Amino acid sequence: MSRPLTLNARFRHRPVTGVERFAIEVVKRLPARTGAEVAEIEPSAPLAGLRGHAWEQWVLPRKIETGSTLFSPCNTGPLTVRNQLVVIHDAAVWDHPEAFSCQFGTLYRQLLPALAKRVAAVGTVSEFSRGRLSRYLGISEERIHVLGNAASSSFQPPVQPKAVATPTILCVGSLDPRKNFNRLVDAWIQLSDSGKLPEDARLKIIGSAKPTNFSGFEAKDFPGISWLGRVSDEALIEHYQSATAFVFPSFYEGFGLPPLEAMACGCPVLLSHAASLPEVGGIEFNGRTGDDSEGAVFYFDPLSINDIADSLVRVLEMAPSLVLQMSRNAIAHASGFSWDSVADRTRAALPDS
Repeated sequence: MSRPLTLNARFRHRPVTGVERFAIEVVKRLPARTGAEVAEIEPSAPLAGLRGHAWEQWVLPRKIETGSTLFSPCNTGPLTVRNQLVVIHDAAVWDHPEAFSCQFGTLYRQLLPALAKRVAAVGTVSEFSRGRLSRYLGISEERIHVLGNAASSSFQPPVQPKAVATPTILCVGSLDPRKNFNRLVDAWIQLSDSGKLPEDARLKIIGSAKPTNFSGFEAKDFPGISWLGRVSDEALIEHYQSATAFVFPSFYEGFGLPPLEAMACGCPVLLSHAASLPEVGGIEFNGRTGDDSEGAVFYFDPLSINDIADSLVRVLEMAPSLVLQMSRNAIAHASGFSWDSVADRTRAALPDS
């Protein structure tokens, strides 16, 4: 690479979600690919909301070395820096404006198209996001580089398969309405009330504390459901490794990293067929044992409570041989995604001049 590389490291002060995970994994691989150290510029303290954007627009540009290429991996970057690769992970502020505050949505719907038209290169994480962003940013799909995502190397199957004493379904996500927890909870309660769940079956939800008012349920008890809040990566991996299956009911994702992490840990996956998620999940499991069996996931309609419920019953009633085959397929599928490849595509997208 002919130019020095600078990182817009505003994300260093934020909790790690999929967007921050992308930045962390790619940045630590870029020096080997660019032949130079990456100069990181970050605020001296966490800056949320408008204060963070103000730092990014007015302070950050003055700290960039003349002639440097700027890498902004987490959706936004300074409008005054043309020699920049900005990675915009999804088009949710347009596709689902109800999920954002009025101030946040208005700012992003104004900032992102202006930024995309000014910078030398734009990246995103899936073909789905490329198509949606092209429409809203007002630039051609050819100008948007699909960089992808991957599960971190620590997400691995257990050395020895763990016996699951209690039938356990795992879900990971926030209380963002797009994660669709309300229908998942409805499906679980429907199955519980009809006696279709094993008596000791559990649904564990990581990433969100139990809400006091959740989509109209208010303080209603959720039979068999545990809200575990945020956990460490080490604990998350243990949950993936020990779960009977992982369910991801989201109806909108720019990529959808948790299902890939689950597959990397050998956990069978029940997956919404919406948005970018079929790109992550690949073909559906064919339900047969044998070396010719394909697919690592079961798909369902995220808008259908009955379809979600049917998929839960399907995996909980599946023969052990099919669970094992699905687990093997999941590990093989996840191995096709790597951060090294994502970093290679990022390096290729960086403007050199």
